[in-house]
Amino acid sequence: MGGLIALGFLARLVWVLAVPSRPVGDFALYRESASYLVEHHALDPEFIYMPGYVFLLAAVEWLGGGLLAAKLLGVVAGTAVVAAAGGIGAGLFDRRTGLTAAALAALWPAGIAVTSVTGTDLPAGALVALAIWALVKWGRDRPWTAAAVFGLLMGLGAWVRAVAAPLAALSFFYWWVIERRAPRAATRAALGVAVAFVVLLPWALRNQYVYGDFFFTDSHGGHTALVGANPNSEGTYSRSLNVMFTKGTGFRLMDTPARHRASDRAAYELAKGWTSFSPAYAAGLLVAKADRLLSHERNLLYWPIYRQGVLPAARREFLDAHRTALERLADGFWWGIVGLFVAGVSLTARARDRRALALLAFPAAMVVIYASFFSEVRYHLAIAPLLFPLAAFALTWMVASFRRRFAADGRAWLGVALPLLALFAGWPALVAGGAALRARARWAVDVCAYPTAGETHLCTWRRTAPAGGPSPVRGVWDGVGLRVGAGGSDDGGASARTSMTLERGRYRLSGLLAVKGAGTGPDVVVAITAADRVIMRAVLPRGASGDVPVEGLFDHDGGNLPIGFAVEPNAIGSTPDGATIWFSQLVVERFPPLVIIPRR
Repeated sequence: MGGLIALGFLARLVWVLAVPSRPVGDFALYRESASYLVEHHALDPEFIYMPGYVFLLAAVEWLGGGLLAAKLLGVVAGTAVVAAAGGIGAGLFDRRTGLTAAALAALWPAGIAVTSVTGTDLPAGALVALAIWALVKWGRDRPWTAAAVFGLLMGLGAWVRAVAAPLAALSFFYWWVIERRAPRAATRAALGVAVAFVVLLPWALRNQYVYGDFFFTDSHGGHTALVGANPNSEGTYSRSLNVMFTKGTGFRLMDTPARHRASDRAAYELAKGWTSFSPAYAAGLLVAKADRLLSHERNLLYWPIYRQGVLPAARREFLDAHRTALERLADGFWWGIVGLFVAGVSLTARARDRRALALLAFPAAMVVIYASFFSEVRYHLAIAPLLFPLAAFALTWMVASFRRRFAADGRAWLGVALPLLALFAGWPALVAGGAALRARARWAVDVCAYPTAGETHLCTWRRTAPAGGPSPVRGVWDGVGLRVGAGGSDDGGASARTSMTLERGRYRLSGLLAVKGAGTGPDVVVAITAADRVIMRAVLPRGASGDVPVEGLFDHDGGNLPIGFAVEPNAIGSTPDGATIWFSQLVVERFPPLVIIPRR
């Protein structure tokens, strides 16, 4: 085992020395925060994340280490994953399985590649894997020690990624399998949870001092959920969301400490509202986030290799020349591990090995959490280490079965083949089904202005026509678009609707219209409605560039007011060729405007 751990360390060290990646994005932010901590002896006032990894980077910098020394943290974390995978495999099954698990982890291509950029994902994953190793190693012989060490490591992991602390409660399933007595299993699980939260206690006390609020997490969860619920970007990060959030709520992502908690709560409430606005779209988005989290590892190569400016030109050119091969290697290895993992689950279920099955609660919970909130492929760096032991068990069984010429293994092979068939046929079908569901239920949100409880709001738009097929609605931070002829209508008609609450009175509605992606051809007829009455109609030349200002007056009896935006079907000039018609900068104001004359 020691030789394989050394191999894992050497492979990562050689990669870090050979591929001098420059940290960017979140990775650069952590280093900047560490530099601020060293200089000012306090966290950056705008810092809203868990501080554990920043503390490690600050310690490296304080001791005089530079970027290379900081990257060694990733090398050590990757090596810890190798040790943990091997230890779990040996503890659950046998020494041969442990050696195989360690070998798979040591040679994990994407796991090696990410060590040349520094981030929280790999250290957090290493600590969770080490915690589970402690559970397996001492669970039977020294259960109270196992529970305490498990809780300690999960608590340390939570300093890096807050999700680790509540995951400690999942040890109940492992203890229940061993003890078969729920009260004792609950007591030992409670010890692990208690130790984890005691380890986190200084952070909660700091939060009480800074915010006047006692909590164990960061102030970032609501913002993360908001990114994952954004319909305009299909749950991926976009800078325009920051603009939309600030204009719509008055908060900023990186706000002052006095506003961190309020900003995060506002983001979380908004995320819940967006999720409930269209449950069908939210379900399709859940599949998309699971797909990003689990389907490919090629995207892990983006940060250390292929993002612009990460590498010197000479190194980048060499790696660009081999990009296809490297991506195929990363994806092929990953899907091999996933396939072996599924086979391992089938074999352990057939053998009724409840200890191994009980540990599935940890990767399953992380998949559910990340897919529900927000996911990137790098988040599965905490999940992958927990797959290696079962994958190794399946691989060693397959080799042994081959050596004995499959004697008496027919039913077991059938039990392996069926889940693999379901995986490799069912997963692409699930991903395609999620994409189709999102296409049908697509909606949009943008910044708009109307005089109710402040001037600036976020307007949510859903389609009203065509009734079937893909939704024509598209969104950007300041407008909504209709992609006519998008598949649900042959006559060029498409429409969407939002609503707002206004007092009784006369109002003026204004905005900008534009046609994009249509080239030359007939004009487009667009209508804007208020309370189902057309208040303005415009004819837009498709060949023209720029925005066309429009406005109209209407009377409102008070209460909810639906606002419609439509490309008229069967009207002269309507276009079914796939152009997108945009309606942006929607403003509704009293007419005539209320003028307040100051007293003399």
